[in-house]
Amino acid sequence: MTTTVPVRVWASRPMVLLAVSTGLSVVLFGLDAAVWAVPPPVSWALIVLTSLFYVPVTWQASRADHVPAAARSFWRLAACALALIGTAMVFRAVLAVTHVGLFEAAADVVHGCGVVVMLTAMFRLPIAGRTRSGRVALWLDIVILMTSAVVFLAHFAILRILSLGDAGAADVVITSALFGAGLLGVFLAVKVTLTGSDSLSRGAVRMIGVSAVAGGLGTAISTALSHDREMNSFLLSIPLAGFTIALAARQQLSDSTAAQSAIATRARPFSVLPYLAVGAVDLLLVYVVATDQPDRLLVVVGAVLLTAIVAGRQLRAFRENVRLTDEVRGSEARFRLLVQNANDITVITEADGALRYISPAVTRVLGYDPAGLIGTSLADHTHPDDLPALRDGLRTLMATEGATMTLEARCRHADGSWRWLEFVTTNLLHEPSIRGRVSNVRDVSETRTVQDKLSHEATHDALTGLANRVLYGRRVAASVDGAEPVSIVLIDLDDFKIVNDTLGHAVGDALLVAVAERLRAGVRPEDTVARLGGDEFALLLPGLAADAVDRVVVRICESLLVPVEADGQLLSVRASFGVTTGGPGDDPGELLRQADIAMYEAKDRGKGGHQHFRTGMEARGSDRRRLIDALTTAIDDDQLILHYQPVVSLPDGRTTGFEALVRWRHPADGLIGPGAFIAAAEESGLIVPLGRWVLNRAARQAADWGEQAGSISVNVSGRQLQVAGFADEVAKALRTSGLPARRLILEITETTVVGGGATRTNLDGIRAQGVRLSLDDFGTGSSTLTTVAGLSVDQIKLDRSFVDSDVIARAVLLLAQGMNAEAVAEGVETPAQADRLHELGYRRAQGFLFGRPAPSDEYGLTRARVGGP
Repeated sequence: MTTTVPVRVWASRPMVLLAVSTGLSVVLFGLDAAVWAVPPPVSWALIVLTSLFYVPVTWQASRADHVPAAARSFWRLAACALALIGTAMVFRAVLAVTHVGLFEAAADVVHGCGVVVMLTAMFRLPIAGRTRSGRVALWLDIVILMTSAVVFLAHFAILRILSLGDAGAADVVITSALFGAGLLGVFLAVKVTLTGSDSLSRGAVRMIGVSAVAGGLGTAISTALSHDREMNSFLLSIPLAGFTIALAARQQLSDSTAAQSAIATRARPFSVLPYLAVGAVDLLLVYVVATDQPDRLLVVVGAVLLTAIVAGRQLRAFRENVRLTDEVRGSEARFRLLVQNANDITVITEADGALRYISPAVTRVLGYDPAGLIGTSLADHTHPDDLPALRDGLRTLMATEGATMTLEARCRHADGSWRWLEFVTTNLLHEPSIRGRVSNVRDVSETRTVQDKLSHEATHDALTGLANRVLYGRRVAASVDGAEPVSIVLIDLDDFKIVNDTLGHAVGDALLVAVAERLRAGVRPEDTVARLGGDEFALLLPGLAADAVDRVVVRICESLLVPVEADGQLLSVRASFGVTTGGPGDDPGELLRQADIAMYEAKDRGKGGHQHFRTGMEARGSDRRRLIDALTTAIDDDQLILHYQPVVSLPDGRTTGFEALVRWRHPADGLIGPGAFIAAAEESGLIVPLGRWVLNRAARQAADWGEQAGSISVNVSGRQLQVAGFADEVAKALRTSGLPARRLILEITETTVVGGGATRTNLDGIRAQGVRLSLDDFGTGSSTLTTVAGLSVDQIKLDRSFVDSDVIARAVLLLAQGMNAEAVAEGVETPAQADRLHELGYRRAQGFLFGRPAPSDEYGLTRARVGGP
């Protein structure tokens, strides 16, 4: 901040008037000093007029919000002090006209109070912080200035007393008072000017010092020079003191931030005031010696004393300089050792990027000899891909002196590899001792590796390495902002949950990895393959027409059908594909929803195929949701019923048992078969409570029929077997119904029975109860004969699709005999089929030939008991 008063300080009417009145006061005092008498009313009127101007200016500084609190407190006290002194001047003006002694006493009291308040304000003013050495130097400077002031004031006091001739006691008291006031003024000026303040601006501090000199020393000197007690010394001291304090207030108001000025004030290493004071005393010494003044001994002693003090101060300064020099040298040595042994590299580069200095740490970090790098360019060692960003960053850094910037770039190691380095660079080209860019460089290769890994994990699937849902969503959003069309394909593996539930998660994970590899192989490098979760995958195909997308989907379908070995299991995979196409302006979320609807449409049409989204498919999705909601209500409201189909012996057709088959008695649509809702139940998880209801109702019905009905067969889904505690549910159903365990047959599919975990635990628990297990729909699953041969089942059912195939029927019969299990043929519809199966060796059959599924009361069986659960 500039040390001169800005032009805006004068930009107010009170300051202009104050400057004019102060100038007139100085002129009138000069006339009085030249023995050109000025009428007292004129001088006092000018003093009173001046007092009216500086009080409001000072009070304004105490009310400004941007002025620090400590400074506002000072200006508040200063305004009060000036108001009291101004009031005293009014009393003195009245005294000059009326000569009433009461006004003189009042003026003295009020003036004294004003001086006390002003002294309090100055003494309370916080000073800027200093070190111990700085405080010693400060007090030596204060002693030098005060000694100079004593010499000057004593000189003028002696002159005044001599000019009065026979000076009485009153003259000595007045002279002593003036002497004391002058010393006090000098002390305050020195204290404020030399110490500075954390609250006031530099310009304000200087003006306050001048005000203290004008009020104290100025009064004393002007009175001493007057040679006449009646001369109005206030005509000079009061206007000057008030004007300078008002200037200080205006300077404070003009500064936007006083703290910056305070910092600048504290930053000064020395003051010239003590040396000016010594020079002034030396000039006074020359004057009193040349004119043979009576106080020359006093001046000589003062000059000698000042010389001694200054010499002592300089000696101390020399010792301090030596100490600081030793500290600097020690600091330089320590700094050199720290730089040379630090793990980070310290680099100084020229404006053009040439290396001027590089610390020995470069050998540990990059394997180079520091001397061999001097003069080379930083660009010579930077990875080409990182060079543009590095240059742009350094160009921005060079635009601002002292600016600091953090950059990362790869630099070549001596072994040819690349290391990630972090550059914390500061622009010190403006510093004469540096004239370059200073960089602190550290190796962040490991950190970058971890960050890259975390970033990759946050956007990629951990199992397959494909993009995850987050990254896929970002790329879809970015693609629809482009100019070309983009196709979104959602893929869901059909019946994958059965693989997980039956073969275990290890096989399922291996299968997912194999699927991911085939998806990658079936698309272009610019396409995105993602795993959204579970067995759901997605493709993002930009710039392809609809027929090209169809070819990609068909190619992937065919590749998935080729059996893949997954953790020792040879499996083929079917998947359902949903396709939609979007372009600029489309909503990414809506496109994903459309692809999802199309995928479920493909599942509903038979799985293993693909569908493009068309308007109207939303209704089918809504229908599916309504179906699930209605099925939930059906289970809760007992809308389900059981039909029973007989299982007979061959060749006589005698009933040996029944299979329980669920039907839905819909309130509006009538009787609905399982094909319309079992898939939705499996998809939504409702198959678990539905299956529980079927088990309990069938067990109760079979118990009611008694032994005459034979066995009761109940279908169990893979989801039911996966629920921990399902074996306990079976035991509870038997217990509450009273049905013997040997009469209950649970029918499971071949892919379900080979599962691990909870599935295996439940199957073992079921067999331990004596419940029999039947392998249903044999031949339609994905397991191998080797796997099935190791199963522990009591019955194998030949699927209806193989009834007319003697070869398969005979093979299944032989497998059942080898497993010591009973063979049952399903779907027998004609006597010829029954006869041929009997000839092959089948002794149990089931089908429309022997009876269609029907309610329990249509079989004419009597109840074995009454009641039941």
